[in-house]
Amino acid sequence: MLGFFPAGGLAVTDATAAVTVEQSAVTGITPGGGYGIALTSVDGAARIVSRASRAGFLLDISGRYGRALAATQGATTPQDIAGTAVTRLDVVTSPRTAFSISADALLASRLGLRATNDLTARDPFLQGRVIYTLGSRLGFSASTSPRSYLRFEAGYTQAGAVAADHPDAVGLDSHAVLGSASFSWLAGRRFRLGPIVRAGFTHFEHALLDVDLTRGPADITTVSALGSTTFEISRRIRGGAALGLTVASPPSFLQDEASRVIAPDARIDARYAGRGYGVVGTYSFSYSSLGPRIGFGAQHAAGLEMWSRPRGGREFRSVIARGILRFRHGEAPLATQPRLGLPAGTPQPEGKFVTTAVAAGGSLGMPLTMGILVTGGVDLELISTRFDPDPTGASAPTFRTMVTVAISAIGSTDPMRRVPRDPDLQDQDARPAVLDEEEARRAGGRPGGPETKTGDEDEDAFYEE
Repeated sequence: MLGFFPAGGLAVTDATAAVTVEQSAVTGITPGGGYGIALTSVDGAARIVSRASRAGFLLDISGRYGRALAATQGATTPQDIAGTAVTRLDVVTSPRTAFSISADALLASRLGLRATNDLTARDPFLQGRVIYTLGSRLGFSASTSPRSYLRFEAGYTQAGAVAADHPDAVGLDSHAVLGSASFSWLAGRRFRLGPIVRAGFTHFEHALLDVDLTRGPADITTVSALGSTTFEISRRIRGGAALGLTVASPPSFLQDEASRVIAPDARIDARYAGRGYGVVGTYSFSYSSLGPRIGFGAQHAAGLEMWSRPRGGREFRSVIARGILRFRHGEAPLATQPRLGLPAGTPQPEGKFVTTAVAAGGSLGMPLTMGILVTGGVDLELISTRFDPDPTGASAPTFRTMVTVAISAIGSTDPMRRVPRDPDLQDQDARPAVLDEEEARRAGGRPGGPETKTGDEDEDAFYEE
């Protein structure tokens, strides 16, 4: 569908909407015992993409509400509440500059967290709460030469809860501001490198202060310097890495302000996108937030996402299988005794809070006809926490499984979006066309050529077979 995009002239705009009915069986094990829930949910989603030569716009929203048809004693709040919203605008403001603005939001109950959601929100203090996160980001890019460019970004994020079993668990938990600057230089046809500098400030309203679960405000300031590289082995294989150091202000209840936390900062990612399948893997180590009601600590994070179309041909070309695995392990420093009543800056014996979270999920989607999709899936979650030293002398993990069967009705102005799309294509939808041309020129190719074919063209070729 054609429309008029003021910043970029004539634009191509597509709108997609979907309604899904789900039936789920949820079982779990908590320190208080086991439980089971039979859950029925309704999900609605809408996606609008508008793309012109020098501008692109994306709006993606979804919401889900479910109620338990049956629940055993000991079940958590038997309702499923989840919602997401993502919007992004990219504008090429001159032959050498581009501007972007984006915003995102998440609303979810405990049942609303699936393996597809990030693990940063999975801490042991979310039971009986409906949490939210809000964030926005501004970006500006400028080409400094035909082979290099600068990128500046600034963002703000807050997290909290809109409802909870206990009134004192409602409200803002944390908010953070972050700024970064990076320089990228094309060292070869498919190899980029350059430095990255980041600075951030995070304020916690209910951070953990000691092993007796005393909570209070905490402020953390961080500065990171990294060297980064991205590479493309072929049109289907690409990856990146960044390595550096983070310097952070120490928790004020542990040490005096003269000392600082110095920790390594590293990230590695790689992806392969074939004609009928794809794999994305990531790993990072950082000194960062372990959760909005915990605080900062050393954190390992890893993720693996896979998708495939098991068989080609007209009858099976729209069947898609997906799998995802997420892992996080973090350790936050704590005082071993309450800090209340002690003079500011008094050194404290140091303990720690250790959290480990694993989430896994898999699904298989099969269209019954164009625009009608049946999906079956399973989600698993394991969370383990402990204090060292542990004043209670015991800690227990929580485990949850969710088996879901769903049917979806999908309508779109683009017939290609009435069937499942490869996850690797979603981020390309709203890119201004001129950015694809610029990247192709820097890589020494041509737009749409053998080495720069877009993901949409790959998918078209696949469906035409």
